[in-house]
Amino acid sequence: MAETKQKKPWYKRWWAIVLYVLAGLIILGNLIGEDNTSTTSNNIPVAIPEQTAVKQEEVQPEPIIVKPEAVKTYSVGDEIQAGDLKWKIAKFSTATEIGQDIMGTFLGEKADGVFIIIDVEVENTGNSAKYLMDSYLKLVDDKNREFSPNSAAAIYLKPQGSALMFEQINPGIIKKGKIVFDVPTGLKVANIRISSNLLQSNFYNVKLMI
Repeated sequence: MAETKQKKPWYKRWWAIVLYVLAGLIILGNLIGEDNTSTTSNNIPVAIPEQTAVKQEEVQPEPIIVKPEAVKTYSVGDEIQAGDLKWKIAKFSTATEIGQDIMGTFLGEKADGVFIIIDVEVENTGNSAKYLMDSYLKLVDDKNREFSPNSAAAIYLKPQGSALMFEQINPGIIKKGKIVFDVPTGLKVANIRISSNLLQSNFYNVKLMI
């Protein structure tokens, strides 16, 4: 009877060992992959959405409303300090013409309406010479119409040289003169508006009852 040939144990078969080693590596690799996946899933940094830059609305500054100061009204004979010049309306008169008739020829100016002649006194209270101009004064009627001085008529005033138009006045000096306005006939109420200078809007009113 022939001897029965025994099979080698499975662990003695080299190809089986290689197979099992490969299988073990595959299983180990899967386990490591799962662990890494778990770890990665646990440590995935949460993407913080970038904060949308909130565009601040440009705040437009509110317009500065400068309320004009209440203009004080003075009377004839009051002294008014306007800048470095102190003004006083001493008196006023009216006329339809300024000049004189010489041998039948009128030499002067005739009013388109009526002339209002203002007698003024001006003192320089500053520390330096100032230029004095009749344009510092305006006449404003009750309809808020503004009239400028009529220098052409003023040069015919008597006495000669009494017109106050443009000249220099030194500190402490008081200058007297006359300023002429040509206004519509029938004007009853008006203000002489005095400005501190030509670059500012500080006004002082002297009320006239014509």
